[in-house]
Amino acid sequence: MGNRMEFNLDLSQLTQSLNQSPNAVGRALLNGLTDVKNDWKAESVDIAPIAEKLGGTLRRSIDAEVFTDGDSTGVEIMANATRGPRNFNYAYYIHEGNGNAVTGEKKFLDKPAQQNQDKWRQWLEKELEEELRRVGW
Repeated sequence: MGNRMEFNLDLSQLTQSLNQSPNAVGRALLNGLTDVKNDWKAESVDIAPIAEKLGGTLRRSIDAEVFTDGDSTGVEIMANATRGPRNFNYAYYIHEGNGNAVTGEKKFLDKPAQQNQDKWRQWLEKELEEELRRVGW
């Protein structure tokens, strides 16, 4: 002969946390990727070559944005320092072509990403933790 016991669980907090999780993750990713974007751009600008004949055009041409494309979300950085009647792209010539960086770093867009991957990953993880904690996790 066994005894049967019943108890009730209030799962409303769990349900609420589950419902809020997708928005929390979205906020965390946007905040974290915006921080990554700003840091990546600032570091790229700091190390980009300065060509006197272009008067700092290369550094001013560096831009970055957070993007969402279908299932992909990330940060894109670019530089487009064009000049002259043929719109010669000095940024491409230095970064991808045969141009030499007399001052600064030839791979001014790549180097910050290579050096900061771990730091940026930690930023994103921290943002995710904080946002999920705010919604009850």
